[in-house]
Amino acid sequence: MKRQLLKLARPVLSPANHMVISRYYKADRPLNDVSEQRVLLFAPHVDDETIGAGGTLMKHAAAGAETHVAFLTDGSGSQSKGAADELVAARKKEAQKVKELLNLTSIDFYDEKDGQLTSDKRTRAWIEGKIETVQPDVIYAPVFVDCHADHIATAQLVRDTLDEMGCENVTIRLYEINTLLPKEEVNCIVDISPYVSRKKEAIDVFQSQAIDFDGFQRLEKLKRHLVAGSVQAVETFLELTPAELRSRFDRVHGKYTYSEHFKQVNKEVTLLYAMYKNLTFKRQVYAESRK
Repeated sequence: MKRQLLKLARPVLSPANHMVISRYYKADRPLNDVSEQRVLLFAPHVDDETIGAGGTLMKHAAAGAETHVAFLTDGSGSQSKGAADELVAARKKEAQKVKELLNLTSIDFYDEKDGQLTSDKRTRAWIEGKIETVQPDVIYAPVFVDCHADHIATAQLVRDTLDEMGCENVTIRLYEINTLLPKEEVNCIVDISPYVSRKKEAIDVFQSQAIDFDGFQRLEKLKRHLVAGSVQAVETFLELTPAELRSRFDRVHGKYTYSEHFKQVNKEVTLLYAMYKNLTFKRQVYAESRK
């Protein structure tokens, strides 16, 4: 019933959403270059890599970079029908297809159960092994303010492992999935215009998921208003040093249950509500992380 009502309301809600969100992102910021040659992205789940940074990964690859993606959970708790083992197999098959579409150098699977990802010794050792193997110039991980616990745990794993390794000479770019960065926190904007159709093709691979993806796809076009000029779509990040990630993560970690405050931005028709739901609180959390 709810899905049907949203479908009926879409002709009215979508234009209004787009107008308000375009104004929210209106700015004149510069685009950022992504010239790193060894790229490592940690994805809590299969599809997060494409949603959050698929166009950027393709841009890296087109420039001749190695692009490696490490999936941390097995997908058994995804929003879908069917037995868990069948779902795990389907998600891995989808990941293999997306590897080709995004022109990734490699993918790997840690296979922790969905919802059980934590920064424990065993998992950090695996993360450290990936970092030592790839020797990345840049690491991509989810933002640390997010309504999914696995996303936060992934950011923590990167934070903790780099700390244990004493690694300070790598760039960290935090990407958005469920919960958007406040526009004030965005400090890296990547033009993905040449890769929009390929990214959509990759997103269309994820048939095992019983959720909508049109909100994610609309956002990359609406966020183009952050920059001047004829840019079709962008992906946005919070770029930090390892020291900055440690400091900002630690100041707010465990203080709030974000799932109580934020709504996922996967649906285009509810995008405005999801973006503005507790936006003031979100800004306060990020400001607190900077103090």
